[in-house]
Amino acid sequence: MTGKLVEIENLKVSFRNDEGGWNEAVRGVSFSLGREKLGIVGESGSGKSLTGRSLLGVLPSYAKISVDKLSFDGIDLKTASPKLRRSLRGGRMGMILQDPKFSLNPVL
Repeated sequence: MTGKLVEIENLKVSFRNDEGGWNEAVRGVSFSLGREKLGIVGESGSGKSLTGRSLLGVLPSYAKISVDKLSFDGIDLKTASPKLRRSLRGGRMGMILQDPKFSLNPVL
C-alpha cells in the first residue's frame, strides 16, 4: 500500500481545571507517517503519551479531545466504532512507553 499510515492534524487534548475551565495538555500537534517507525521524544509532561493514547483511543473519560483529522491506514478514527478501535489495538497499533522493560517481553 502507498500513502499515509497515520495522519494527525491539529490534535488538542484538554483537562478541566479547578476554575471550571480547560487546560490544554496537547496543543495543535500535527504529523503524518508512512510505513516507517516513529519515536516521539520530549520532556516529561510534554504530551508524548497523550498523543499516542489519542491515536489508540485510550484517553481517560475526563479528557476532552479535539482534532481536525485522525486516521490510521485510511480509517477515520474520529468516527470509528469502539469495536473497530479495539480490534486495531495490539494487533495493528501499539505504543511502547518510556520504560520498555514493562512493555517488551524478550520471551515472546
